[in-house]
Amino acid sequence: MKARIQICERCRISEKSRAERRIKCPVCGKYMVWKSGIGIANGDYNHYSESMAINPSQIAEHKAAFPNVDVLPDGRIHFTSVKQQERYVDKCGFHKHVKKSKPRSVRIA
Repeated sequence: MKARIQICERCRISEKSRAERRIKCPVCGKYMVWKSGIGIANGDYNHYSESMAINPSQIAEHKAAFPNVDVLPDGRIHFTSVKQQERYVDKCGFHKHVKKSKPRSVRIA
């Protein structure tokens, strides 16, 4: 059996476990949950946008307009959540397009 990481939602303590059942937190006694690996729900979202990057000379002006959005020294925008990215995109007037997939080809016999 593969070892999984279990996290206490109250204490934020994590432990590796091979158990099939959930285990209790050693600190507070609450049942721990398995880390799903998705990351976004757990607050592990980190996105560095190169397409919305700004000129490094405009960083001070950007921080005044958007204090909650981090900017790297090279001008790339750093988002810590999907909601933060959506609010930024809406406020700036950008449009987030869904990735287009190729239509299925039709076989002509």
